[in-house]
Amino acid sequence: MGKKPVLGKGISALIPEYAEPSGQGDASRQIFYINVDEIEPNPYQARTEFGEESIDELMHSIQEKGVIQPITVNRIGQSYQIIAGERRWRATKKAGIQEIPAIVHEIESQQDLMELSLIENIQRENLTPIEEAEGYRSLTDKCFLTQEEVARKVGKNRSTVTNLLRLLQLPHEVQDFLRHGQLQMGHARALLGLEEDEDRLALARRAVEEKMAVREVEKAVANQRVGRKKKKAPKEISNDPHIRDYEERLQHRFGTAVNIRRTAANKGAIQIEFYNDGDLERLLDLMIEGE
Repeated sequence: MGKKPVLGKGISALIPEYAEPSGQGDASRQIFYINVDEIEPNPYQARTEFGEESIDELMHSIQEKGVIQPITVNRIGQSYQIIAGERRWRATKKAGIQEIPAIVHEIESQQDLMELSLIENIQRENLTPIEEAEGYRSLTDKCFLTQEEVARKVGKNRSTVTNLLRLLQLPHEVQDFLRHGQLQMGHARALLGLEEDEDRLALARRAVEEKMAVREVEKAVANQRVGRKKKKAPKEISNDPHIRDYEERLQHRFGTAVNIRRTAANKGAIQIEFYNDGDLERLLDLMIEGE
């Protein structure tokens, strides 16, 4: 009763306090116990939201089982800066535990530290789409990496990185909906199919208020775009009801105007409209999904 929690209960069976160096003499993988007060947060942290509820859940887990996965820190003089594991550090402090297991690096270059920190957090943490996108933007803007290099370093497809970066084109209020989990990635990709920010924002607010599914937002986007096209120029309507049905289904699928035209008895063309380079990439991604 009242026994002080012991950090890493049973952890020595999983992670030795001083791991044996690898064949290359990689001493950087040794694990040390560091006082939590000697550690400071990472200014390059990709995560911007630390929900108290999730921190409390992690705190209770740490009180019961200890910190199973060490955090990663960089030694700066007599103190340490977190590279990855800020949630674990916060939860450990909140649990009243004085020490936390850590893998210690000594990185002098701020450029290298920034790159490593961003990549570590993007790969390890359960980020929101906006937080992940902001991490990628930092890697391109501050670390001067190309999107191809970012994709390779974080182990993602280039199209994934590109699509996430496009989320930062959305109005800030829509980004906040994504940040707080009120909208998902699928909603955001559909909203990008609209050209005007005011249209994107109005539909996003409606989607949150009505708890619209992704398919419902895609359909609303398609309807808006088709409606605007009709105002600009009258559409030639096919007499074949089957063709009209397929056109409507394709419009809902791609969130843009689609026309099916016969040029001969057994020949024809399917026209899918796009409005900018980002819209074209979105449509191409939809077409090649599942490959």
